[in-house]
Amino acid sequence: MGPSGTTVLVHEWVTGGGLAGEAMPPSLAAEGSAMRRALAREFAAAGLRVRVTLDARFLEDDPGPWSVVRLVGTDAEGLIPAAREADYTLAIAPETAGVLAGLARAMEAEGVRSLGCSAAAIDLAGDKARMARWLEDHGFETPASRVVVPASGLPRGVRFPAVLKPIDGAGAIDTYRIDGPDDLPPRGRAMRLALLQEYRPGVPMSASFLVDGGRAELVATGRQDVVIEGGRFVYRGGSLPVPCPAAVPSLVRLVESLPGLRGLVGVDFLWDPDRREAVVLEINPRPTTSVVGLCRLLPPGLLARAWLAACDAPGFEPPTPGTLAASIGPGVRADFEAGGRSEIVQVD
Repeated sequence: MGPSGTTVLVHEWVTGGGLAGEAMPPSLAAEGSAMRRALAREFAAAGLRVRVTLDARFLEDDPGPWSVVRLVGTDAEGLIPAAREADYTLAIAPETAGVLAGLARAMEAEGVRSLGCSAAAIDLAGDKARMARWLEDHGFETPASRVVVPASGLPRGVRFPAVLKPIDGAGAIDTYRIDGPDDLPPRGRAMRLALLQEYRPGVPMSASFLVDGGRAELVATGRQDVVIEGGRFVYRGGSLPVPCPAAVPSLVRLVESLPGLRGLVGVDFLWDPDRREAVVLEINPRPTTSVVGLCRLLPPGLLARAWLAACDAPGFEPPTPGTLAASIGPGVRADFEAGGRSEIVQVD
C-alpha cells in the first residue's frame, strides 16, 4: 500500500478516552492535547490519512487535517475497534499501572499494526526496578537501586541523599530527594513499593531515537528542566537540541540492546561532565512531551515517513543515516514546557 492510501490512528490515552468516567486534570489534558495535535499534524504532513481519538466529553471536534473518532470505552475496550479500521496505530499512554503495556498487548493479540514498542519491551522499561537490574546486568552506568516498602521505613545502611520514586511511575511524578532515613514525605510513605536510588550529580538530559528492528537513529539530545521543590522533583519541560556527542555511543548501544523497542523512543540520563559519561535513569518506550518541539524543528512529514519506514510500512524508505539529526537547522532551538507549550528560539 502506498503512502497516500495509508491511515494512521493516533491514540493519546489521556484525551482519547482513557480517563472516561474519571476526572481529567487540566495539566494532563493540555500535555496530551499538545502531543496528539503535533503527531497528528506530522503524519498528515507526510500525506497520510490521520484519525485521532477524542474523549466523548470534548463537545467540539479538534480541528485539523485529521478526522475524529470519539471513544467512550476505556483502555483497549474502546481502542481496538477503531484501530482495526486503520493501517497503523500509535498509542501514547503512561506506563503507570501497566496502561501502555496493556494497550500494546491487546493490539498484538488482535493483529493491529502498532507504531510503538512491543508489550514485552514496555513491561521491562515500565518497571523501574527490573530496568535498573537490566542496565546493571548489561554494563550500563546507572544509579544503584533497591526496592523498599516505605511504610516500613527506609533502610539506614544506605548512602544519603537518595531518590525515592514509584516503581511504575511516569516522568517525575511522586519522585523525591531523601536526605536521610527519617526524611520520608507522606505521599512517599503511602507507596506500597518504591525504588530507592543513589543520588547522582549531573545535568538532566534526554535523547530521542527512532528505532528500526534493533537499529537506533539519533534524532536529538536535549536538556531537561528539572528542579527540586520542597524535596520533590518537578519536571518543567526542556530544550532541544542540546548536543551531547560524547554520550551518544553508549546510548545507541543501550537502545539497540533492548529487544522490542520500535518507533520513537527516549532515554533519560544524567550527563556527568567530570567523568564524561551518561548515567542512564530510564527508557521511555513511547513519545514524550519533547516530541512537540521535535515536530516544530524538523521539516514537516520527515519524522513520520522515517517512522513508518522503521515499522516496515510498504512504500516508505528509511532516510540516510544521520538525516534526521542533520535536518534540524543550525541556530535554532525548541524550548517546551511540561504542559506541551513550545517556542522556537534563535541561538548563537
